[in-house]
Amino acid sequence: MRRENLPVQADNLERLWVKLKGMVRPESASRIETDLEALLEAEGHAMRPGPRPKIEPKVLYLLREAIKGSQKVLITYRGRVKGDIRERVVCPYGFLYGARHYLIAWCDDAQDIRTFALANIQEISLTDDFFVRHDDFDLKAYSERSFGVYQEDPFKAVWKFDAEVADDVRDHLFHPTQVLEEQPDGSVIVSFEAAGWKEMCWHLFTWDGSVEILEPIKLKEQYTELTHRVMKRLGIKAGL
Repeated sequence: MRRENLPVQADNLERLWVKLKGMVRPESASRIETDLEALLEAEGHAMRPGPRPKIEPKVLYLLREAIKGSQKVLITYRGRVKGDIRERVVCPYGFLYGARHYLIAWCDDAQDIRTFALANIQEISLTDDFFVRHDDFDLKAYSERSFGVYQEDPFKAVWKFDAEVADDVRDHLFHPTQVLEEQPDGSVIVSFEAAGWKEMCWHLFTWDGSVEILEPIKLKEQYTELTHRVMKRLGIKAGL
């Protein structure tokens, strides 16, 4: 958790660990701690390499308090695309963690559920107002509507992976609703329904050209456009 810049969650786990040790006999606690150290050592101390978002501890702490107490918060938020800075009053519902970490909240201004990048929250304060969560909102169902965190209208995605990467594909969970179809030539077709075309394109790049987008055509066009942008940046003409 500390590696992912989530110090509040790390502190919570440490406090929980102290409580658990206090509930068992000393000899059992010592054995558990030894097992835990061995496990962490075997897993590289649970380190995940690569970039990670920078998040102020205060942001996570106050959002956690607001979620527990159903308390509205005032945030100063910088938009990721336009870079505009606005103040918003939101009702925090929960978090989504991934390459970037996000707050899922009801936005009073938009009168709808919105997603806010935690790293883009510049200022935050608790208000004196409280809220009642919408009974029909389910964080798990909300997250499964998309491939990543971007919330758009879901669409059916159908991808065909070459036989050379079929074993990796079978061991991969692209989406909870996915269906895998084995092909006579050893390739695998994966289909599922979700939103988030840009995040899908980002992920498809990681398969090093071993995947073909069958559906939808719009996703294939957007993937091609992103590819051309990269090639233009590198000074490579499309079609070469």
